Amino acid sequence: MTEVSLHHLNKSYDGKTAVVNNFSLTIPSGQITALLGPSGCGKTTLLKMIAGLLEPTEGDIAFNGRSVLSIPAEKRSAVMVFQNHLLFPYMTVAENVGFGLRMRGEKQAAIADRVSEMLALVKLPGYEKRKPKELSGGQQQRVALARALIVEPEVLLLDEPLSNLDAHLRDEMRDLILGIQRKLGITTIMVTHDQEEAVILARNIAMIFEGELQQFGPPVDFYERPLSERVARFFGGVNFVPGEKQNNKMVTALGEFETIGCSKENGAHLLTIRPENVEILDQSAPNSFPARVLSRMYVGTHTRLKIQPETAVTQPIEIITDAAGIHTYQETQTVYIHFPPDKIWLLSN
Repeated sequence: MTEVSLHHLNKSYDGKTAVVNNFSLTIPSGQITALLGPSGCGKTTLLKMIAGLLEPTEGDIAFNGRSVLSIPAEKRSAVMVFQNHLLFPYMTVAENVGFGLRMRGEKQAAIADRVSEMLALVKLPGYEKRKPKELSGGQQQRVALARALIVEPEVLLLDEPLSNLDAHLRDEMRDLILGIQRKLGITTIMVTHDQEEAVILARNIAMIFEGELQQFGPPVDFYERPLSERVARFFGGVNFVPGEKQNNKMVTALGEFETIGCSKENGAHLLTIRPENVEILDQSAPNSFPARVLSRMYVGTHTRLKIQPETAVTQPIEIITDAAGIHTYQETQTVYIHFPPDKIWLLSN
């Protein structure tokens, strides 16, 4: 079990622009942690610094409290699986998977046994003699994963592990990664720009923008307790209403809304509520306001509605309801929109 600690990491390629800026984070041992953020936010740079493929401009990296900056990549016991697999095309699957053990000088018989064991683990038994060009993208990714795991690293680093796969293969690889991680208990750090992928795979998520850590915690926090509007929007938040918090109420242009569990101080804030938590009523009630249906979109498993409040000139409210909602609510229909007090969350404005 290996805990990975990042202490005030900075990285600049040109000496001027910070790709990673004063980044500190303790990554728990024996779990999957996701580094999540848009392209260019510095997450792959972080992964490469942990692997020893890049040196930080400043800061420290420690495994179980011991700095690893002076340890070269090949001896750091952190193995990285790249987005494009990087298999040796002229080698067989067995030769690719066993490459790390051959570099250590282990005996061929022992290598063959371990290769068979790893291929069984990634559900590719009997593929030893094939070449990478004979494999699908998903199979190549499994071989790359087996090659990383065969050397028994302390830390497994995955760079966008599912991005090159079709939808059905992504589901298979998710299940495989989860199953292997749970079986081996290896500390796993993955980079992704896909919030759904991060939520499904990771025990904790580190949200990154412009090389800076924005929020760290379990997936549920990013949906129910985001720390900023930007984080909320990244996780599908679209409803934001400015207002003034007065004790347990938010006074807005849409009306007054009771809040529960929001410990913010009184003053200006943004009220936010997720689309799936907004309710539609047939009549007025506390925490509700009149509105009319602007549009509706059937998405198979659910219906997305845009609702224009009648009490104020403001952005439409978006609602996600069950698939039957496409038949229940008609465009231009007047309804009442209800914000359940326990589903309201306040952000600093």
